Amino acid sequence: MIDHHKILKQLLSFDTTSCNSNLSAINCIENIFKKHHKFEIIKVYNNKKDKCSILIKPRQEVTNGILFSGHIDTVPVTGQKWSSNPFKYVLKNKKIYARGATDMKSFISVIISNMINSKSNFPICLSVTHDEETGCDGIYNLLKYLKKNKISLPDKCIVGEPTMLKVVSANKGVEIIETVLKTNSEEGHSSNYNQKMNTITASANLVTYLQSIQNKIPKKNTLKCIPKNSSIHIGIVNGGTSHNIIPKKTSFRWELRYIKNDILFVKKNFFAYQEKFLKKYRKQIINLEIENNVLFAVPGLNEKNQSKILNFMKNYNYTKKYHVPYGTEAGILQNHGLSTIIFGPGSINQAHKPNEYISVNQINKFNNLIKNITNK
Repeated sequence: MIDHHKILKQLLSFDTTSCNSNLSAINCIENIFKKHHKFEIIKVYNNKKDKCSILIKPRQEVTNGILFSGHIDTVPVTGQKWSSNPFKYVLKNKKIYARGATDMKSFISVIISNMINSKSNFPICLSVTHDEETGCDGIYNLLKYLKKNKISLPDKCIVGEPTMLKVVSANKGVEIIETVLKTNSEEGHSSNYNQKMNTITASANLVTYLQSIQNKIPKKNTLKCIPKNSSIHIGIVNGGTSHNIIPKKTSFRWELRYIKNDILFVKKNFFAYQEKFLKKYRKQIINLEIENNVLFAVPGLNEKNQSKILNFMKNYNYTKKYHVPYGTEAGILQNHGLSTIIFGPGSINQAHKPNEYISVNQINKFNNLIKNITNK
């Protein structure tokens, strides 16, 4: 028998911040399963070959089973004040402290231990992906490989983000866009500046309009979470090289956390405004151009095609459904055809913070549930 706390200690010792390679952690997981010949192991690398997603599945037919989906990457600890080593399992007051303890290495550890320990033939699969925190490249790469090679997955899926073991049936999609304003005219000394506008002031105009769209989004699409509506956020603005040089280029990065087709409404309005803006101010800013580059896009989880997984969870007295505002891999897996929910131990309120922790009680409750599922 293998203990999930032992696995968790191993996984927490790896610094799998999204900017780092995750190969040591993935190889650790692979080596645990290699000792047991009942599993098939599939690894899919990124283009640089410094990161990898892994799928572990039984060798028998898995169609009527469950895929447990998790990510191994974490957010940085840079600039955060920790009371202990963030890459060491620390047990204190019935809480386990470390980066990734709740988001989401505890989930992964429990699934691994139960897959190894189970004597049942109930088909359980586990996917562990890279770069979920920075755009979900890992799950996209994995699903692309599986589709190309005609490798089947179970019809049901549980994405193990921390939900305090509550069934989440919907979450918002997220799209990150960088809007760039640039001109090919020569940069000049600001003392020669006689324009009414430059790329920085033009960007300020666009940012102001973009934020104003927030109040125009139709109210029909809402979720049962806070905030309940789609939201626009401008997070980064970059422009200019010196206070006395006319800026040739300015950019701002913004995100839309959206519900259903609200994304189409926002984009249609903002891009139409950009066209009007260009016509009005092109004479003031010579050769002005505007680009909109999608940096990443992750669809939301919608309440559709969920009867299989919801009925399955009812067998274990999980009947109430909840919604969350944050993004996950769930919408991607749902679009791949799996009946999908979000469900995992720990609280999202502890994720991404210094002194991130998960309670031992949450892990034990989740472990007991998975034991019941794997031994059915």
